[in-house]
Amino acid sequence: MLGSWRRPPTTPLRQRIEASIREGVGLSKHEWILVAPILDREMEALSEVVVEWVRMRAGEMRRPHSIDQCALALACAHPGGRPLASTSFGVFRPVDLYADGGIPDRLAAFLEGLSLPTLNEGGEPVRFAAALFSWGDVARATLYADEDA
Repeated sequence: MLGSWRRPPTTPLRQRIEASIREGVGLSKHEWILVAPILDREMEALSEVVVEWVRMRAGEMRRPHSIDQCALALACAHPGGRPLASTSFGVFRPVDLYADGGIPDRLAAFLEGLSLPTLNEGGEPVRFAAALFSWGDVARATLYADEDA
């Protein structure tokens, strides 16, 4: 009876996928530093810059057999400090980077919702870090690696 509750054994394909993810395949990172005092217009500009970076990176992602899903996370902190705020936009497709109510609107809403007094506290700069993950790049490196040979 306990056998039905056990986790299935790890397959070689799963091991290759997990190894690729651990090695950072498909992961893009970037950061932006805003110097205090941070104003509303700087947050609006940051939103546009982050969206442009994500669009550029999404355009460079591999899409083997139309596997184009990606995920985005964004966090901010005073350098060397604890995170002030973070969010994840979950798994989405690059088309969501251009749709009304898509990633750009959600990203702008997140940044607009941050407290400027909290960000400006202590007069320190604030580091905004983004991480974008591409499932297509992982698929290309694992599932379809033999196609490149």
